[in-house]
Amino acid sequence: MGDDSDAKRASALQAQLDAVQAERATLAEEARRLQALVAAVPDLIIRLRRDGTYLDFVGAKDIPVLIPRSERIGRTVREILPPEVATAYEQAMTAALDTASTQTFSYRLQIRGTPGYYEARVVPSGPDEVLMVVRDVTTRHLAEAALRVEKECSEQILLNILPRAIVEELKRSSGSISHRFESATVLFADIVGFTAATASLSPAAVVETLNEIFTSFDAIAERLALEKIKTIGDAYMVVGGVPITRPDHAEAIAEMALDMLGKIPQFSFPGQRPLTLRIGIATGPVVAGVIGLRKFVYDLWGDTVNVASRMESSGEPGRIQVAAATYEVLRDRYRFEPRGKIPIKGKGLLATYFLLGRT
Repeated sequence: MGDDSDAKRASALQAQLDAVQAERATLAEEARRLQALVAAVPDLIIRLRRDGTYLDFVGAKDIPVLIPRSERIGRTVREILPPEVATAYEQAMTAALDTASTQTFSYRLQIRGTPGYYEARVVPSGPDEVLMVVRDVTTRHLAEAALRVEKECSEQILLNILPRAIVEELKRSSGSISHRFESATVLFADIVGFTAATASLSPAAVVETLNEIFTSFDAIAERLALEKIKTIGDAYMVVGGVPITRPDHAEAIAEMALDMLGKIPQFSFPGQRPLTLRIGIATGPVVAGVIGLRKFVYDLWGDTVNVASRMESSGEPGRIQVAAATYEVLRDRYRFEPRGKIPIKGKGLLATYFLLGRT
């Protein structure tokens, strides 16, 4: 009997030992799986007390750290991190614990001389403890920054071609853009004798001088909040009251014309006399819009544009010729010299005036 009892006890003990060993093997395998899982997680995992003390820290293989785990435990974020980052940690932890909700924040941290960008999620894990998961978003941040720069460059290129208001409208609409303006003032200016003056000059000299002239005109237009439409050879076209309406568009164009006449004698082609302009102005309704799909152009159409062009071509060197509608708007604030009725191509006889200056 004794031998049978001993055998049974031995068998039972062996079974218990086998069960323990099997359980240990299972736990060891589970531990290995958990370690592999943690090692594969691309995030830092940090356990912290409310006061910012590190309780535990699991690093990520692809994210460098300021200080290893062994030197963090028991120290506070204030002792480890730069002040601005430590403050962000503390504020997020306090908010998470006080509201019992997950908090997120982003920060920039330089590690070993290399700046990095990080996003952190803070989850309450106890009365005074939080679990923080930190992800490296440097690649995404840099890609987004590059995209913003590219977008800003593209927008600046558009702004060099089109008015800002039209660029904003293009962003909102994929269709064609056109508007009718009941009252606008158009100016055409042409350099007198340009073709003859440039016949013996190099292309570089012609382009350089034209660039200086038109750049100075652009500065006047910008100062007066007028919209340059285009240059055609040595001709310059600008409009007031388009694409943003304004009640003083005729006055602004008059100021532009007077300033242009004052500016042009400063320029000359090499070895020649100072240059002069013919300027024509007309006021009335216009249609404005964007044409083209690949090379955008913002342009004007209508009888007012045609009359302004005729005012320039039929004018006199060094003078500003305006149509009757412009004269009627400005007659109380500017001085004029009546020219009388002159033949205008496509319009017959029209009364015109020379703008002399302010009253």
